[in-house]
Amino acid sequence: MTSCRSGPSFGAFCQLSRPRLDRVRGIGSEGSIKRLCLPEIYPTTSGAPNTYLVMDQKDENVHLEVGLTETTTKYERPHLGKWEEKFQDVQLPAPGTEERKRLEKKLKLKIDFAILPLVILMYILNYLDRNNLASAKLGTIMEDLDINSSEFATAQGVLFIGYILASVPSNILLERIGKPSKYLPTAMLCWGLLSTVVGAIHNFGSLVAIRVLLGVFESAFYPGVIFYLSCWYTRREIAKRSSLFVAGSWISGAFSGLIAYGVLDNMQGVHGKAAWRWLFIIEGVATMGVALIALVVLPDIPATTWWLSKEEQCLGVVRMAEDVGAADDDSSGAASGEEASAWYGLRLALKDEKVLLFWVLLFATCVAAGVNTVFPQIVDSLGYSQAKTLLMTAPPWLLVTITSVLNAFHSDITGERFWHIVYGPSVSLIAFILGIATTKTAARYVCMMLILQIYSSYSLMYAWVVNNIPRPPVKRAAAVALINIGANIPNIWVPYLYATGAPHFYVGFGVCIAFLVICISMLFVMRFHLARLNKKLDRGEWVDGMDPATGFRFFY
Repeated sequence: MTSCRSGPSFGAFCQLSRPRLDRVRGIGSEGSIKRLCLPEIYPTTSGAPNTYLVMDQKDENVHLEVGLTETTTKYERPHLGKWEEKFQDVQLPAPGTEERKRLEKKLKLKIDFAILPLVILMYILNYLDRNNLASAKLGTIMEDLDINSSEFATAQGVLFIGYILASVPSNILLERIGKPSKYLPTAMLCWGLLSTVVGAIHNFGSLVAIRVLLGVFESAFYPGVIFYLSCWYTRREIAKRSSLFVAGSWISGAFSGLIAYGVLDNMQGVHGKAAWRWLFIIEGVATMGVALIALVVLPDIPATTWWLSKEEQCLGVVRMAEDVGAADDDSSGAASGEEASAWYGLRLALKDEKVLLFWVLLFATCVAAGVNTVFPQIVDSLGYSQAKTLLMTAPPWLLVTITSVLNAFHSDITGERFWHIVYGPSVSLIAFILGIATTKTAARYVCMMLILQIYSSYSLMYAWVVNNIPRPPVKRAAAVALINIGANIPNIWVPYLYATGAPHFYVGFGVCIAFLVICISMLFVMRFHLARLNKKLDRGEWVDGMDPATGFRFFY
């Protein structure tokens, strides 16, 4: 009988700690192999996803008796990097035991309630502040600022110039500082102030300048929170949490129209201000209020969260180390064990071919997903009144909120990523094709609802990124930011695709169809590449600094 973590050599005996096996009947030649996964009996000590019990047997009907009479295993946790000294006196139950499950469930419940509701609310306001310009177009902003459709599209797009330029430095700075509880809310406070100031501008130049600065501060948020969540949740837990977080933007998409409807319809001329000005002021002030709450409530990282017990802090750190077989600190990826520098992490990310593949994938995805920045305009092309247009923008976003969360939960349950991600672009591709082909209002509105299904895979794509670029953290932070740049570049020029061409938008829809084909093709390329890397790990080769002996394998 052989107990091995993965890729066992049949006929050899691996001396791992395990309970004594009193008697085993039916052991035969090496001709027939049966593999059983017994994680409850053989908890791993290295973070390997599975531990295997391998037996040689003569036939499928062999009788096996195993008597477990004594358990002498003492759990040896993985090395915790820079946190090893702090937690050297903390003893934790072995993975898979009932006590360990109880402790982990309690810890996850605490961090779920402490982090998720607040970052979801923050993202709702982030999306409101970013996209309220599209809703304001249905008011009198173009007349009041004396701008044309092309200038308006420029004002929408320049936000992403600031966003792109600041993304990588911001995310690396977040990782270096190690204080997400202060960094993220401070950025939010700044963009909330800028959004409020839009309510006082009087010309095109001021609008463009503020939108660029808005992009700089908003760049800290989305990639920052994705990195932040990856410091708390394992690879089999992060998809559902990231989908709940991203659902904040879909909820924002649903309610931004309703909020805009209420403001634009009822606040025109209040205190001598146009209704669109009140839209920016109200949403900006609300953003600053939530930012102040987040400064007090958000925790930092597991090892430093003051309201967790020392055992819970240790468990939070250990879980991340067990997940991939390496401590979640920057010494895990640098030579000789020294802490990786910011530039070292950036170089690692730039040299990793997975980053380039994910970059192209997210770029192609977000050409089609960029439709969200002009979604009220597209719905308006169906010929409804202003009030009805704003109300009818809500159902498509509510639908994608439901489907994205369900899709991500099922992906975490099954441990499968690829087919769950393929779903969204495929449905969106069909909807864009039908949107060009049909002229009937009802049919086109159904297409509008299905076009947004591209977002049901969006959060999963980022979970896929952190799943497969786990260590060191500074590399993960740089990789998420670099890939997020690819995701946001299309937002600079996509609004121009819809500046003219209503109601069919042949150019805009045609470009989206082409890039969705590229997106789906890249998904297959990525799946093939990750499978190839796993074969290298199976052969015992190191890949991207990951030790195959830990049991680490790439997700796809």
